[in-house]
Amino acid sequence: MSKLPAKEPDELGGLAGQPEAWPDEWVRALSDASLRQASSAAIFQRGKTYASSGAVEVVGEDPLPEPALHAQVSGTDIYTTEVWIEDDAVAGACDCPNAEDGWFCKHQVAVALVWRDRLAGHATPVDASARKSVQSGAKRARTVEDKRQALHDFLHGQEASTLADKLLEFADRDHDISRELQQWRKASEVSFEPADLKPLISEMLAPGRGFIAWDESTSYVRRAEAVLPLLQQARARDAGAAAALCLHALRRAWGVLQQADDSNGEIGGLCQSLGAEWVLSLEAAGPQPASFGDTYLQVQLDDPFGCFDAAAAEAAIGESAMARYRRAVAERWRQAKDAVLALKAEHAAKVAGRKGRAPVYEKTSERELNLWTLERLHLAQLERTGQVDEALAVLREDLSEGPAHSHVISFLEKNGRFREAFAQAEQGCKAFPDDWRLQDDLLRCYERDGWTAEALALRRQQFERGPGVERFHLVLKAGLAAGQDVVALRQSLIDFLVALEAEAMNRPPYSARYGSPRIAVPPGERDVSLRAEVLCSEGRWVEACALVQPPSTCRDGVLSQIARHLPADHKDPALALLLRVFSSAMRRSSSPYRDELALVEEVGQRMDSARRAAWLAQLRTEYKAKRNFVRDLPDR
Repeated sequence: MSKLPAKEPDELGGLAGQPEAWPDEWVRALSDASLRQASSAAIFQRGKTYASSGAVEVVGEDPLPEPALHAQVSGTDIYTTEVWIEDDAVAGACDCPNAEDGWFCKHQVAVALVWRDRLAGHATPVDASARKSVQSGAKRARTVEDKRQALHDFLHGQEASTLADKLLEFADRDHDISRELQQWRKASEVSFEPADLKPLISEMLAPGRGFIAWDESTSYVRRAEAVLPLLQQARARDAGAAAALCLHALRRAWGVLQQADDSNGEIGGLCQSLGAEWVLSLEAAGPQPASFGDTYLQVQLDDPFGCFDAAAAEAAIGESAMARYRRAVAERWRQAKDAVLALKAEHAAKVAGRKGRAPVYEKTSERELNLWTLERLHLAQLERTGQVDEALAVLREDLSEGPAHSHVISFLEKNGRFREAFAQAEQGCKAFPDDWRLQDDLLRCYERDGWTAEALALRRQQFERGPGVERFHLVLKAGLAAGQDVVALRQSLIDFLVALEAEAMNRPPYSARYGSPRIAVPPGERDVSLRAEVLCSEGRWVEACALVQPPSTCRDGVLSQIARHLPADHKDPALALLLRVFSSAMRRSSSPYRDELALVEEVGQRMDSARRAAWLAQLRTEYKAKRNFVRDLPDR
């Protein structure tokens, strides 16, 4: 990148000017406000400390049209970090643990700040206190590692009897340690006879004293994973017996999953490891007897989320077991389907004889009968054996609901029968004219086969029934494909939105229509939110700004978006929009006021120092009842 003339930071925490060929959006992407939004107020502050500590060493820079900065950041370790601009927003990557978890980390913030200073033509000033803070953090991390290494060396230098006595002492004080040591003992003594292993596996996978909370799942899995080496050793001795033991372990783990909060997915990961070991044991054992087909069906029905590779398992168990499995699936599906059809007929009779509001059909029985799972398994086998027409007959047996038509259409398309899919889509839309899935199916058929006028009419119908930004653009795209005057078409859609706004103005307030004293819509105000969103999606920021001016109302999120994308010569209108958003946010705010305080920072950076000081003083007076908010306001 060519050397840039020196510039001073502006009030946004960005550049007073901007690099040649850099859009305004890219400059704003490196502002303090954008970096806070990408990370958080706390992470931004830590990143700022890193930047001013001299911890960032630039190792490379990519030029336009895809600029990026590569650096090494020294902290508790040395991290490889990169920052770039993507979709007019700051983005980056780092090999630190926080970034690997998806956060825009403090190291990326630091590199972004250094990049901003480089673009402005001056070096990042080094703050001695910031350098000391970062160095202290690194020193603490090294101290922790040094202590661990010292403990490692000490323990490895002790006599075995001394360590054993110390472990027993710990076990007497801690139930979990005692339990793990006892399992270790039993595993070391096991004979690998299935009769001996099965109770040990049950004990190792037992959840303990009760429900496993999300923050307890890691320790449970760490303990339970000890079962995997036992199963692997059992497989090496007797694969058939190991397969039975793996299945026992899987069922135990599935039971634990029912009494645990597995938000982090670790117990699910254990189930998948057990499932993978089961498949390996099946492969090692070779073809199973025909009766195993019934067992395999029950495993499929019990499996909560697909814990094993079904294709690999079916290839391993052999044709004899698979033939029995296919018959069992077909029979169970037929029984469940007949039972559900009988329930639907009974419900239809009740509806026909009922005056007033009809009873709702409950799908509880379908779930209890495993109909959906059985049908999925049955269809998979029919497809696998090339019985496409038989699978279609299964899908078409009950078309009393819109989604059933969609399943038929997607199946026909998957098998290249597009003409039949088109006819099914038309039939489905005729039976369920308000089903948006079927409308999308028919649109796909229209557009695939060149029925552009029909596609445009349906797109327009969808937009008018449920107007939105995406549907607005889909109508224009359909109009272009149909050879319509897109400018005139766009104006007609805008006119439709204007008419909707006028209609909404004449409705009674929400509270009057629904009897809610909590929500009141001011009468006579025009809500232009959707029209403004459309303008934003087209990049017409100035036009959108003019549209949302009082007395019109608009959603806060749209106002914020407009304010942040207005060109630099519209600084005052952008500030006015953000002040509207702030006032609205404060009316419904509550402690700890994180979003509101971030907005204060963003608004304050758009003011000169005198106005910012006066505004902050006003906030302290106006919101003095919100003590936590006032306490956390910036000093200046």
